[in-house]
Amino acid sequence: MRFSIGTDDFRKLRTIKSETGQLCFYCDKSLLIKDIIDDGSEVIVLPRPRRFGKTLNLSMLKYFFDSTEDNTALFSDLKIAEHKNIMEQWQGKYPVVFISFKSLRSKNFEEFKKKLKVSIRDCYQNFEYLKTSPQLTELGKNQIKPYFSSNFDDVQFDNALKYLTEALEKHHGQKTMILIDEYDTPLQDAYVKGFFKDAIEPFRNMLGEVLKGNESIYKGIITGITRIAKESLFSGVNNLQVYDITDNRYAEYFGFTEEDIKLVCEPAHLSDLREWYNGYTFGDNLTIYNPWSVLNFLSKNYKFSPYWINASSNDIIKDSLTVDKLADVKALIDGQSLTVEIEPFTVMDNLRTNPNSFWNLCFMAGFLTWDKDKNLRIPNKEIQYFFEKIVLQWFGGGEEHDYFKEFLDALLGGDGDGVQSILSKIVDEAFSFMDVTKKKQESFYHGLLLGITLSLKKRYKVKSNRESGYGLYDIALFPKDLKKDPGVIIEIKIKGSADDAVEQIQTQRYTTDLKEEGCQIIYSYGMVFDKKKISTKMIVERLSH
Repeated sequence: MRFSIGTDDFRKLRTIKSETGQLCFYCDKSLLIKDIIDDGSEVIVLPRPRRFGKTLNLSMLKYFFDSTEDNTALFSDLKIAEHKNIMEQWQGKYPVVFISFKSLRSKNFEEFKKKLKVSIRDCYQNFEYLKTSPQLTELGKNQIKPYFSSNFDDVQFDNALKYLTEALEKHHGQKTMILIDEYDTPLQDAYVKGFFKDAIEPFRNMLGEVLKGNESIYKGIITGITRIAKESLFSGVNNLQVYDITDNRYAEYFGFTEEDIKLVCEPAHLSDLREWYNGYTFGDNLTIYNPWSVLNFLSKNYKFSPYWINASSNDIIKDSLTVDKLADVKALIDGQSLTVEIEPFTVMDNLRTNPNSFWNLCFMAGFLTWDKDKNLRIPNKEIQYFFEKIVLQWFGGGEEHDYFKEFLDALLGGDGDGVQSILSKIVDEAFSFMDVTKKKQESFYHGLLLGITLSLKKRYKVKSNRESGYGLYDIALFPKDLKKDPGVIIEIKIKGSADDAVEQIQTQRYTTDLKEEGCQIIYSYGMVFDKKKISTKMIVERLSH
């Protein structure tokens, strides 16, 4: 088979041939058309992870419904062609507006407005014939005239798409299908760049006008990644239905199902393929594979690699992953699940401050999935790689200056002064003052230290808040190689002195479990945090066994 990576134009994928006349592989998702027609909702929002086939599916809808050209042949051998009544009554019967915002990324709000105007202009230029349409009045032509250029006034954003659908209905004598791809990409980008509240205003007005009570549209289909709260973006659009990855409806149309995989993959590779790219559960229990990674795997001679992670923009995840979430990251890497209430929408303003909103974002964006108990977990090896490698790199200072590695070298080397110095750098340079002045400082730093130790997974068993001796220690590192690596115990305090913390380790005999494990060297660290001020003390025990 020939596999085309990244081709999201349905007609191109269905017609481009090799020199031998061989077509590219297409996974038949054409029954999506039938379900869209059968759906009584006028406006449908379909949030799915990035590169799970959203644009290709919208492109398929465009070529199916479009009345301006004959695309019947594109569907002749697909499942939808078996439904003769649909082909006769709906195929090629509507004017279609297709507008994509997936490339609309800007440095600031002014650039955002300029690029949004260019997107609208490019959309209008597909309908140049409206300028001279005999079905439009002069008033109708004057309404749409400014949008064929990108120099229209800001106040004209509101009716940009509404006027186009009205003009198309008058020209064709048929209601318009409107398809909006990646509606939230520019808003995610604006959130990261700090102008989300400004950017959402023209979007809200424009989408509200075209979708709310617009008698000229047959259906509106919208795709994105997040489910931005209706109150924020779709206020007043009462004819809207959202089907996200928790819904059974439309679950099989985005990503590859087990049946899809069996059509293209040899049985010998199925087990490994499941471990690397499977694990997503859409709806109640439908197993879904990441299509981007599977196609890359097949086209590169069955080579396993984190294709999706390396090709996706992770900016909003990186921006929202504050240090207080590191303890949960460690739990996920260790194979545990998070009990998180699944929210019906994403409130962008809460992503940094509300862990529940952040983990919901990770779920909707494909970085987590849910298990049979509706708890969140890492789905496969590719996402495991993301949390173990990329997330730690973000917090550690990046490849050029890995503070986490320096800290761990000092910690495991018994360098108490180095531990204090490097930890102070991490707090000073990596985290804002707001991060470390929250009410629960001890849990904050506990999470930080747990997060830093994530990269020790191959060498250590990391335990926290466990009973040993006469009390509960904060963090302990149990070496897997007792001859090579030392055991480590850490006591965290917000008040008092580092001497007091070390004394507590000794009097409460927190090192008991490490000794029973057979550790030959044990480093005990007392750490006291006062906002950004840090003091540490270390003592060492050398044991013979």
